[in-house]
Formats: sequence, structure tokens, C-alpha cells
Amino acid sequence: MRVTTSTSPSTPVAAAVLHETVRRIEDAGPLDDAQALAQAHRMPGGRGAQVLARSQLLAERLGLPVEWARWRRLGAGVLLGLALLLALADLGLARAVLGQGRSINAVAAFVSLLGLHALTLVLWLLGLLLPAGRRGGAPLGRLALWLSARLPLERGPHALTLLRALGAVLGRHGLLVWLTGAISHAVWALGFVIMGAVLVFGFAFHAYALTWESTILSASFFQRFVQITGALPALLGFAVPDAAAVTQAGHAAVGATAIAQSDWAWWLIGCVVAYGLLPRVLLALLCGWRWRAGQARLAQPDMADPYVRRIVARLDALEPPPQVIDAEQRSAHPTYAVRAGPPGAPGSLAVLGFELPPEQPWPLPGLPTGLSAGSEPPQRIAGSTADRQAALARLQASRPESLLLVVHGPSSPDRGTARFVREAQALCHRMALLALGAGGSSGAGRWRAWLDSEGFEAVTLVEQAQTAIEWIASGDAAHHD
Repeated sequence: MRVTTSTSPSTPVAAAVLHETVRRIEDAGPLDDAQALAQAHRMPGGRGAQVLARSQLLAERLGLPVEWARWRRLGAGVLLGLALLLALADLGLARAVLGQGRSINAVAAFVSLLGLHALTLVLWLLGLLLPAGRRGGAPLGRLALWLSARLPLERGPHALTLLRALGAVLGRHGLLVWLTGAISHAVWALGFVIMGAVLVFGFAFHAYALTWESTILSASFFQRFVQITGALPALLGFAVPDAAAVTQAGHAAVGATAIAQSDWAWWLIGCVVAYGLLPRVLLALLCGWRWRAGQARLAQPDMADPYVRRIVARLDALEPPPQVIDAEQRSAHPTYAVRAGPPGAPGSLAVLGFELPPEQPWPLPGLPTGLSAGSEPPQRIAGSTADRQAALARLQASRPESLLLVVHGPSSPDRGTARFVREAQALCHRMALLALGAGGSSGAGRWRAWLDSEGFEAVTLVEQAQTAIEWIASGDAAHHD
């Protein structure tokens, strides 16, 4: 995972993790981003790309790409070190079964060399059965990431925040299990390569007697054991002891004549390759493929995230105000371009939900969807430029007599909100603003003061859905009178 110090991260993972890290840093307090926001606003690619560009610019100022690159430099050394430790641990277990006179219990050596590997592999496979959100990833892979972040060599102040951000991003998209799996299986594969090389060297230059020793197990048990475990190594071209050799090895354990041990040595090496090295290599390739395929999901931020929505609103506020086309709509406040059109049907109604939080039910219970022909069904817009333009286009086409704009009362209106209200007001006969949950008189007073400061004295402010229904009914009654 390589990261450059340009404003375009080299991978979607780098962009997503740096964005998440900046977000976590800003949880403790917003950063001074006026210059970064303005620079990101001038970049092409839409709001999602501009949000990531802002994060990248702030990340460069904080030194996060340098920290990310440090992980890449240390990653190879961490993997090699873990592989060496793993191989030495397995070989230590194998030497624990060495007897006097260089005698090795072949079955005990098989279990020692492959037992821990088999246990961890089964646990990893069982972990894949868990829901994506609950998969913690391979412990060995998580350890490698943790060591890369914790090593003191040139470590920056945000190293641990970067590590937590990486875990959060990959966990949300179900990629943590594949990244840590690729690392873990690669470490195991490298460990088995080292182990196999040591075994080949040891058997090539030392004389070992591989036997089986047992007080209660018969020779037929060991014959079946060697036959079953030797099936796959035999397909790969490794020699496997036959039944007579197995029986003779058991006799040799109690003092019978020594026999040639090469088949036993190749059987043990073949088992390490067939049941240890090959599964880890294949699983490392599988995890690497799933990891690369899943990175495309990180290319865009979650546009429904409140943090992203706040940044998008600030980017929208940087848009230059267009010129007024309809001279009758000219005012002291700049507006979007408005093209005059015929009025809508009498009593027609449009209800718009503007930048409401995701948990807010929609449509609002009790609000009418329209009083006559020409009414628009309730619409909900997230606040992006595309959503606003689409909503204004629908109002332009229908020209409703009454427009009810539903907003989140606890939120603070910004310049983007003012531009939308000004444009929408020009496309209807009358307009009301319903501030849901404004927080009492103080919240309602803030919205009323904002409406007055923006020149929206004609916009009626209501705080309850019932009051909004009464406002709609009053317009209909006036029309019939």
C-alpha cells in the first residue's frame, strides 16, 4: 500500500483511510481548512472526489502520507520477522521430539510441524462464516499491522489514529478479513518455505532415524496413517514409505536392523509442502484477489454520512451565485437563475424535505400530499448540488401554489440553504418553512432571525406539523373564498 504526497492518493484505500483519519482528528476539534476547502472546490470529479481531496490536503499538512509510507517500508521487515519466528517455533517443536541417537518419532514430528498451522487455519475458515461486520480478521495479520504502526522508527504522532482508521474503514466494507488473511497466510507460507529448507538441509547432511514408537497403537494404525497422509505428497512426486517400511520402522524403534530413511524424510518434507505450504499460498492468493477486487468500494465516501454532508454543504456554499434572468425576481440578495413560467393549478402543493437526518421518517405523518391536481408528491433531497437542481427543476415544471419546506431545526442554516430557499420561493405563490425539532423558542427565534436577515419576511415559519397543516388549509380556504 503505497501513498504519495500529491493531492491524488495512489490507491482508493489510501484515500479512504486518510479521510477517516482526518475525520477522527477533527472529532477533537475542527481543523483550519479554509485553504484546503477552496483548493478542493476547484478540483474536478464531483463532490465525493472533492471531499476526499480536502482530506488529502489536510492529511499532507498533518504528515499522514509520510506515516502511511513508513508502514510500507516497515511492512516487509515485519512480515519476514514474523515468518522467521514462526518457522523457529515450529522447528523448536519438531526438535522436542528428537530422541537419543538422532532418532525422530515421525508421527510426532508430523503433528508438531503441522498441528498449530492446522488449528489456526480451521479457526480462520470458521471466522468466514460470521457476518461481515463481525469478522475480526486473522490475528497474525492484525499483529503485523499493529507492529508496523507501533514500531518507534520515525513514528509520527498520528500513527495509532491511522491504524484505528484503517481498521474502521476495512471493517465497514468487509475487507479487513481479506487484508489480514493475505498477510497471515503469506507469513505462514514464508515460514513453511524456511522450515522446508531447514528440513532438507538437515536430512541432507545428518543421519536421522525416523521411526514410530507406541505402547498401545498397532502397526496397522501407522500404516493407514502414512498411507492417508502420503496420498497428496505422492501426487506431487514425493516418496512415501510402503506398509513394509512402516512395519520395519516400528521394529527399528525397539532395536531391529536399521533401514534406509530417505522415503521417510521425503514423506515428512512432502507433508509440510502439501498440507502446510500449498494451502497457505493458495489462500494468500485468494485473499489478495478479494482484497484487490474490494478496493473499488472505497473510491467514494459515504455521501449520507453527516460529517461528509457538512463538508458538501460548505463546498456548495462556495459556488458563485448565478445571474438573475427574470428581472421581476431581482433583489438585494443574489439568486439562482429563474425562468418565469405559468402558475400552477389552484390549491396545488409541494412538500420538500431539505437535508433531513437519515433517521427522520419521511413523508411526515399527517401532512397532505396535495390538495388538487398539479400537486407534487413529497420529495426528500440530501442537499447536494444535483439534488437541489433536480428539485428546482420539478418546481419549475409544476409551479405549485403552496410550497412547504421541511428542515432540521437543530441544524444551522448556511449560504447554500439561503440560495435554495430564495430560488424555491421564486417558483411558488407562497411558502412556509417547517423547522422540525427547533428546540423551543430559542431555536425558532434563530430561524426567524435568519429568515429576516436573508430577506425572507414573506416565508412563514412553523414549528409543528399540525401548524403546517393549518397553514396549508388556510391557503386553500383563501383560494375558495
